[in-house]
Amino acid sequence: MKKTNILHFFANIFAFLKIKLYFCPMKRYILLLYVSFLFVHVPLFGQKDMQSFPELRKFSQQGWKIQHASYSFDSLTIYFSAQEPGKSGYDLYVTGFRGGQWSAAERMSEAVNTDADELWPSIASDERRLYFIRRTRDEKLIKSTHGAQGVLDHLYTSDYQHGVWQSAEQAIISTDHDLSPLVLPDNQTVIFARKEAERKRLYYALYHTRYLGHGDWTLPVRLDSAERRSIYGPYFRQLSDTVLQVTEAQEVERDKKEFDTLYQSRQVSLPRSMRSARYGVLTGRVTDESNGRAVEADIRLYDAITAIQLDEAHSNANTGRFRVALQPGHKYNIDITAANSSHHYLAIDCREADSLIDRHVDVQIARMLRIRINPFDAELYTAEPPEREVIRNVSTGQTIRVRTKREAQGRVYELPIGEEYALTLYSRGYQDTTLMINTRRDVRFYAAELDVPILPIKKPMIIRLEDILDSTITEGTIRLRNRNKHEIIEMPYTPPTTTVMLRQEDEYELVVQSPGHFFFDTIVSIPDGYDQQLCNLELKPIQKDMVVQLKNIQFEPNSYILTRSSFAELEKVIKLMEANPELHIELSAHTDDIGTDAYNDQLSAKRGEATLEYLVKKGIDRARLTSVGYGKHRPLVPNDSDENRAINRRVEFMVTAF
Repeated sequence: MKKTNILHFFANIFAFLKIKLYFCPMKRYILLLYVSFLFVHVPLFGQKDMQSFPELRKFSQQGWKIQHASYSFDSLTIYFSAQEPGKSGYDLYVTGFRGGQWSAAERMSEAVNTDADELWPSIASDERRLYFIRRTRDEKLIKSTHGAQGVLDHLYTSDYQHGVWQSAEQAIISTDHDLSPLVLPDNQTVIFARKEAERKRLYYALYHTRYLGHGDWTLPVRLDSAERRSIYGPYFRQLSDTVLQVTEAQEVERDKKEFDTLYQSRQVSLPRSMRSARYGVLTGRVTDESNGRAVEADIRLYDAITAIQLDEAHSNANTGRFRVALQPGHKYNIDITAANSSHHYLAIDCREADSLIDRHVDVQIARMLRIRINPFDAELYTAEPPEREVIRNVSTGQTIRVRTKREAQGRVYELPIGEEYALTLYSRGYQDTTLMINTRRDVRFYAAELDVPILPIKKPMIIRLEDILDSTITEGTIRLRNRNKHEIIEMPYTPPTTTVMLRQEDEYELVVQSPGHFFFDTIVSIPDGYDQQLCNLELKPIQKDMVVQLKNIQFEPNSYILTRSSFAELEKVIKLMEANPELHIELSAHTDDIGTDAYNDQLSAKRGEATLEYLVKKGIDRARLTSVGYGKHRPLVPNDSDENRAINRRVEFMVTAF
């Protein structure tokens, strides 16, 4: 069990009073020197720390006895030595600025704290190595020397590895009287005070050393001379790379019998040999991309080559600002994020000397993932916006509602980051498509776009071709054009049947051609609920003088200029002519009864000739074609209605040779 400083004080006073006290001038001086030594362990910086660290004032008001403290490099964590109310001895504690306020003090683990007093903490810039003083007492030695010896102050270090602080180890350079360690931002250079005696007076000289790793140190070198007497260990603060502020208590003689304690601060210039090794500083501000407010984020620094975490810092919850040190020799991957937020990544290479420069970045992270989903037909590559969608939280299994923006070719969903979602898209004629969106993992962007292929529901159509006379068709071609989408299917006919997969409920224009037969066209579909469809088609053999009426041959009003809607039907004629090279035809054009006979005769003749010229331009030999115009003289039905007149306005062809 630790003994309190007060008990130590009175025990030593009692031991001293047992000495015969006859007060000659020399013994008065010895008494003064002895009493001043006893007060080495009395907290000098209890009040000073309250001024330098106002964040600790609340603990002092709660009865804590605070000795020494130091900020982390980003000033968002304080490591301090204190005696908790109701307990004895001094241990090391940590408090951090989280959630906009300073947290409750957390006692460091038993790897650091012992039955001795742990004092003067100083944390490395990466917060992965802690320097502190461990004070032990040899009561027998204190008693035998009347307090002149027996209080031992040693420099200790503890490394943060695998998420825990390792057992503290005494530095091999430490003597019995080291105080006030201060590690500089390079994480190597350490400045400390060492108690020494000269002409029967105590003072603290300043030293510096460098930690070389693996327990090795350089020999301490004195920085400061012994011009001033300090009765307590000094308190250090680095003002710049070259200047150190030293605050210490000096004993000033008031008269021959009394002394006053005077607190003074002075600046010490650091020689080049003991300045911090060169390092870079990364500063920045983290805000919420949706509203610009400050975000308390975690900043983790990794070695880009080994993926080992090198450092961790935090941004201020009130300002969003952060500050981390970049050490030479590393290529950094820096991950900036907060709970249930997107990640922001930085890559900084500090392996070259000229790359160690100060940098500032403004970072935006988001609480919501705005993801645009663009469903598209997996075969036609056309946009197919969903008719509806269902979003389910995978963890809870519950369906959730999120903000959705409907766009022409897709949908934009706003998903809270930190959960895993199942997004199911429903579209008529397509298979249901489910996407797994995991925002628990690293979300590197707060806006994303995803093209999602969706598969059509297709069913088989079985096609059988038969000759209308002898039922023997051995070859042919099948062409289907989807009337709902830009889909064309062409395939050879292989008897006795050919199977083609069609989209359910879509309508197709089916055109079948076979050598020696007229083409056959019709409209087919596979209704919903059918697993397959059988289609039996009878083809007419080509015979001389047979007449075939062409569908959908259209001209501009009172003109012989073909419209684009006519090209699909004429394409069937072209394929028929190509499949049967010996076929010769006569193209005939007809009109209704509106207009004079002469006008209709001339118009129909020009329309027949225009149809012939189109086929010639497409590669059909002119010698196989003739054209004629019959005007209104060969109507199919009486011209007594608009519907009948539309039927009579037509183009036909007749086989003239085969």
